[in-house]
Amino acid sequence: MMNDNEWVVRWFTEVWSRADGALLAEYATDPFHFHLPGGRVLTLSHVDYLNFISIWCQRFKNVNFTIKDVVNDGKKTVALYHASATYNGGWARIPARKQHVEMTGMVFFKREEGMITDCWLEDSSFDLYQQLTRYLD
Repeated sequence: MMNDNEWVVRWFTEVWSRADGALLAEYATDPFHFHLPGGRVLTLSHVDYLNFISIWCQRFKNVNFTIKDVVNDGKKTVALYHASATYNGGWARIPARKQHVEMTGMVFFKREEGMITDCWLEDSSFDLYQQLTRYLD
């Protein structure tokens, strides 16, 4: 039996890192609402979300997620994460230099009957941009 936080760890290590569609189907409604930094809200099918993740995984290789903290409150869960990866190009028109990057973020999940209906992402995109452009001419 899974503890209360194990599904969160698997969300990052299997759904995000491996684009695991079977686990996504087990954890999230189809479609579900994906809230991005800046207030954009996308209603994504599992196929759309897996495409989004696949593109992200092409841009960032060798991703290692560490869950720093998880807070559960009934139907709401918040996870703080740290990730390290190798940038492979393709993001914000920044050229690839196989550069090591560090990212942090917070994901807020809303669940109904054990299934994710909404997922809010707030991340360190600006810091990531600075890491990648620091040495560009």
